[in-house]
Amino acid sequence: MERSITIVYQSLELVASVHYPCEEKRKQKEKCWPVIIICHGFVGNRIGVNRLFVKAARRLAAEGYFVLRFDYAGCGESNGEYGSYGIDSFIEQTRYVLDYVLSIDCIDKTRVFLLGHSLGGAIARLTAERDTRVNALILWAPVAHPFADITRIIGNDAYEEAMRNGETEYSGYRLKKEFFISLAEAQPLASGAGFLDDALILHGTRDEVIPVDACYLYEGVLRQQITGECRAITLEGADHTFSTISASELLFAHTCSWLQQLETRKKNWSDWII
Repeated sequence: MERSITIVYQSLELVASVHYPCEEKRKQKEKCWPVIIICHGFVGNRIGVNRLFVKAARRLAAEGYFVLRFDYAGCGESNGEYGSYGIDSFIEQTRYVLDYVLSIDCIDKTRVFLLGHSLGGAIARLTAERDTRVNALILWAPVAHPFADITRIIGNDAYEEAMRNGETEYSGYRLKKEFFISLAEAQPLASGAGFLDDALILHGTRDEVIPVDACYLYEGVLRQQITGECRAITLEGADHTFSTISASELLFAHTCSWLQQLETRKKNWSDWII
């Protein structure tokens, strides 16, 4: 089952879609569901290129997860002006979404995952650094250097225009000077507190938007900070949005397999303690 909801963030409304878990898929029905929140990338939306996030959410719900995908302010159906906000605002919006899902009685607060793609991966990482309620990360082709990566995408001329005139236009979005300043201050690869249990990083070898090297950079940092497992996997031939059927299916398969191994490991550990 799926439905649309609205989450209030300050004076804005963030539009989201929730996917309820398919309980028949789980061997044992649980009173509480693990939750996955999907964070889209730069000037993206909760649908994704080639419906990537729709397909991912349905696949994950079929595996027994409560999934929420949402539009950041100024994107998709959410109101606001995307380029007027900085990274701190995107982190705060993500935390408002966390507030919403964790207010639901049937959510397992010990199994809270953030799944971020591209710039959404960097935002998920930075959110987890600040919010101990996040237990694990799933990063798909994450941005490693927000300022360098995004300015490369839009072009140096557009960036210089924003610095000179206060804003620039990219793909129909107004990007303010303050947006770029916040990107320069964001450091998702900086060392920090080890609040996370586990992390998975997946990246295509033919990603021409964010180099596959970002996968290994994240792996190196997260291995030092998490208490559980950090796994990095490269998908041969996949591009930045995993746009082919074979790439997206492989992406989902690796993600679901990792989640299943995680649950099995934690169940075995729990049984051993008992």
